[in-house]
Amino acid sequence: MTYKLNASIGNNFSTVSEKAKQIATEKNVTVEFEFNGVICLVDKNTNLEWLYRDYSNSWTMEWETVGANCLPEYIPEVQAELEKRTKARAEKQAIEDAAYRAKEEKEKKEFAAKVDGVELELSDVEGWNKSREVNSDGYGGAALDYAEGWAKLMQIEIAKGKTIAECYDYSQKGLGFLGITGFQFGCAVSVLSQTWKHGEELRKVHNKKYGVSEEKKGTVNPAILTVSSNAV
Repeated sequence: MTYKLNASIGNNFSTVSEKAKQIATEKNVTVEFEFNGVICLVDKNTNLEWLYRDYSNSWTMEWETVGANCLPEYIPEVQAELEKRTKARAEKQAIEDAAYRAKEEKEKKEFAAKVDGVELELSDVEGWNKSREVNSDGYGGAALDYAEGWAKLMQIEIAKGKTIAECYDYSQKGLGFLGITGFQFGCAVSVLSQTWKHGEELRKVHNKKYGVSEEKKGTVNPAILTVSSNAV
């Protein structure tokens, strides 16, 4: 007999597997649960440490099901295949990481060249400096680095006769190397709306893109879809 256990969102593997072992022992059944797409089987004799080992290796080995009779050690053929696949995976990841770093470095150089000599046009220097001061950590600092870089790229387009609405989207494309989150982007818009020369126009364009009246105070943070009038 198999008892199916629902691995609710928010539970970690250890919690679910321990619950499965408890049920398997009390009811003398095999318990089945799915965790991140992998079917896990547990009976009263299952070693949960070995089960987790097999679960962790399931993507490398393309195992769709692990347990219930987990072995203390893999047979030589399986161990050799695991090592082979693990090495290949690590080599592939190293190549991808190197390519990503190269792409980031290229973007940084291209961005630096574009904004060379461009001064950030502020309407509230004190407010900008205060934001920089209170966001000196890596997370907040990255949001303001994005804000400054984006504003300079927009200024370049504005100087060519473009409006904020016309350059809002494509002027962000050169800033991927900063890797900010949606929340950080919302913070960047917020601080620019309050301290940048073109901040009010940016605020209206930004809010309109997210379905909020341009007359609404504050700026929409797309990560949480609420409106805030607080400075970063």
